[in-house]
Amino acid sequence: MELKKITALGDSLTRGVVLNEKNRYSILDNSFIDIISETLGLEITNYGKFGCTIDFGQQMIDRHADEISGSDYTLLEFGGNDCDFNWGKIADSPADEHLPKTILDAFKEKFGKLIERVRALGSKPVIISLPPIDSEYYFSFISRFMNGEQRENVFNWLGGDINVISRWHEMYNRALFEISRLMHAPIIDITTPFDKYQGAMRKLYCADGIHPNAEGHRLIAASIAGNSDILA
Repeated sequence: MELKKITALGDSLTRGVVLNEKNRYSILDNSFIDIISETLGLEITNYGKFGCTIDFGQQMIDRHADEISGSDYTLLEFGGNDCDFNWGKIADSPADEHLPKTILDAFKEKFGKLIERVRALGSKPVIISLPPIDSEYYFSFISRFMNGEQRENVFNWLGGDINVISRWHEMYNRALFEISRLMHAPIIDITTPFDKYQGAMRKLYCADGIHPNAEGHRLIAASIAGNSDILA
């Protein structure tokens, strides 16, 4: 039987990036892409890139149009970087206006265009939702090199509530489900399986609170396998 061909576009989650025990980013040997490729019998070309936003995703489509046009499906995993801020600038100038890398309305519009372009190339787009963020871990990580005043500036900019980070991130994740509905594009929910871990969720993450570790990637792979009919 001929393998289904899939092109995967996304950020470090798709790439399989993890923060290792030396506090350095590296590529996981057995990421969720590797797992589902083997277990579901899929031929996946992975173009995930660390730090990628929806704007770079548009460039990916231009660069890899031939691969996409020859793929049965194209996985689209974006948003985790789009919702992020320049925390260093916030730490130094908290009174200034600070916007995310991609404002929410622009993110939704650009994601919709991404879906249209994939379809125009003859491939079926499939959205991957976002894993949640651990706000406390993430705040500790982004402020690890800040002095006391800078750290306090960021904390106050957040309104004294670190969990604003995860709630902001969740807005972009909810937008993905909205885009899925409006564009009639299937979405694979990898968020809910993480949420079900509740107090034990941290064991699924690296120390930065945003990158799933090996166990987290296994959970993502299981979530996709549970929705394998979408890729049938």
